[in-house]
Amino acid sequence: MEIAENALKILQKRYFAKGETWDKLCDRVAHKVAGAEEKPKDRAKWEKKYKKIMLDLDFLPNSPTLRNFGRNQGCGSACFVLPVEDSRRSIFKTLSDAVDVQAYGGGTGMSFSNLRPKGDRITSTGGTASGPLSFMEIYDFTIGDIIKQGGTRDGANMGILRVDHPDIESFLTAKILEGDLKNFNLSVGITDAFMKAVENDRDYDLVFNSKVYKTISARKIWETIIDGAWKNGEPGIVLLDTINRNNPLRPMGEIEATNPCGEQPLLPYSSCNLGSINLSRMVSGDWVEGKAKVDREKLHKIVQTAVRFLDSVITVNNYPIVEIEEMTLKTRQIGLGIMGFADMCIKLHIRYGSDESVNLAKEIMSFIYSIANETSIGLGEEKGVAPVYDEYDMSGPKRRNGTLTTVAPTGTLSLIANCSSGCEPNFAFNYTKECLEGEKLDMVPVVVRKWYEKKETESLPEFFVTTNDVSVEEHIMIQAAFQSNGVDSGVSKTINAPYGTDKSEISEAFFKAWEIGCKGITFYRDGSRNVQALYTKKKEIKAERTGELNRGVLKHRPRATTGPSLKMKTACGKLYVDPHFDKDGVVEVFIRTVGGGCAANTKALGVLLSYCLRAGVSTEKIIRSMKSIHCPACTKAISAGKDVEVNSCAAGMGKALEVAIENADLYREVAKRIEDADIHFNEHHTPKIKDICCPDCGAPVHRAEGCMICSNMECGWNRC
Repeated sequence: MEIAENALKILQKRYFAKGETWDKLCDRVAHKVAGAEEKPKDRAKWEKKYKKIMLDLDFLPNSPTLRNFGRNQGCGSACFVLPVEDSRRSIFKTLSDAVDVQAYGGGTGMSFSNLRPKGDRITSTGGTASGPLSFMEIYDFTIGDIIKQGGTRDGANMGILRVDHPDIESFLTAKILEGDLKNFNLSVGITDAFMKAVENDRDYDLVFNSKVYKTISARKIWETIIDGAWKNGEPGIVLLDTINRNNPLRPMGEIEATNPCGEQPLLPYSSCNLGSINLSRMVSGDWVEGKAKVDREKLHKIVQTAVRFLDSVITVNNYPIVEIEEMTLKTRQIGLGIMGFADMCIKLHIRYGSDESVNLAKEIMSFIYSIANETSIGLGEEKGVAPVYDEYDMSGPKRRNGTLTTVAPTGTLSLIANCSSGCEPNFAFNYTKECLEGEKLDMVPVVVRKWYEKKETESLPEFFVTTNDVSVEEHIMIQAAFQSNGVDSGVSKTINAPYGTDKSEISEAFFKAWEIGCKGITFYRDGSRNVQALYTKKKEIKAERTGELNRGVLKHRPRATTGPSLKMKTACGKLYVDPHFDKDGVVEVFIRTVGGGCAANTKALGVLLSYCLRAGVSTEKIIRSMKSIHCPACTKAISAGKDVEVNSCAAGMGKALEVAIENADLYREVAKRIEDADIHFNEHHTPKIKDICCPDCGAPVHRAEGCMICSNMECGWNRC
């Protein structure tokens, strides 16, 4: 197979050793994997087969295998889950382990549900707990900003918190602004009990260690989840009860977390190496003329070879920590999946999302699982079954591998293979993919090129669909089809929906996913983030903003502004941040410190931030930049369990802006009413302002000693 130009860019940037070609890469990987065979004759036989299925782009293993095997001592697995227990020793051991995993090129998933809630008393020290989010922030900075996966990309993590954890409300809004916890995907661990409470509009308990901390409306939490998914695609949901009911390794314990993209629910210290079959190449015949069919004989052979390949990766692998090595060798989990499903549909003249495509997904994945299971049983007879079958009372036949199939996102692999990603529809038929530290790749799917080469027509048939042509329900039905009887792990599927999608559609989709047995779901509304990996040419043009301030021009500051006054605890003392609004938004920030810190620096930062705001710099960019700044004193204090709320004074300023703009509509309205108010003076020249209400409690506001003061003495709001 000829490697496409975009694929070469990817390979040269991330995968090739110096002077390497695609042929040589396939050589070194195949040679390493075939080393699992005991006999030289078998090694030569399987090395030839492994090279061919990669060289032909019929099958590709996950990125760490392609990048590391035969080149360095890096790990060949992509998916890991680490335990986080409620002790300083466990928390920081896991952080150390995660750093090692990321350095080897893997992504880590962690549940923080076992950590006690913020403010809980710590009996051993007499202090108070800082809560799961504080440790997630430390993990985010350490893993993401310091370590790069395999030296080529920022670390990826999945952070999960159970929906009944007492800190769930703060968790749900942790990524309300783009740039916060940027190295974490967040998912809520959903239970059947919670879903039933939402369905029946009931309250439910937030619990930790059997103690009820709060009783809250299930529907309120549900609406917050949906709101976050609508705003920027986070959080996703992980359906814990569904996962554990269908876990092939259920006797070993309860699964609490998944890998970063959600397709691999795993027990603590488990890992999984993935590989994907290119379904686009499992079609024979002249597809443009409608004479194509699924080549089952070829698919059968590719599955057999791929299962042996992935099992051999476990044998020859290098593991980042001993606990992962022991668990992996015990369970021997593999994740054989697919890519190019949308292209297969096009070649078979089937519309993605139709009933016919749903049936095709079920049929294909069921066929793959059947052959994979048969192959793994045979490998068990040849090489020995996974030790887990001898240690636990497992259901089903004994085989070489504890789990067999999964459907991963295959973003980079599908670029190399020049096919559609995973089980997703084509994003568009002429679009840009931003990757590789900002490099942009112009993308036109190969099926579109082939169609135009033969048909030379401007219009594509109705079975050429993009993600915007697929309804939310159709997305869900495709995911459920793959999950239903052909995947024993999970399916990575994102509902990519148009910008104008309503929140009610997301709610219905998430409910549907639970009802029909999906293990998790993620939603993304096109354009809801400042930065996204895929976008159309049209979107790029639309993104050009008009009417901005000219360079060097500052917005006029009106005579009267309004806003909250926010207090935060830092390692050096108290930090007060007062964002001020006019009728359009934040225009200035006043900052002061009490009890420590540098007053001159904080005052200067306030002036500079005010200039930035009045110059038209995006508040989101300011917040993202400020919150990413970490101070050693604050980090040390947080690690010691001290009552410190921010990672630095600068981060506190960003946090205050974030809190303020959550209520921006309220403050803008108050500012507008101030500006439009009938201001006149009595004989003592005391200004009177009519019809102004307190933004906190709604009571009338009056002026006194140069300040605007709420008349409700129990409120205490003022603006000077």
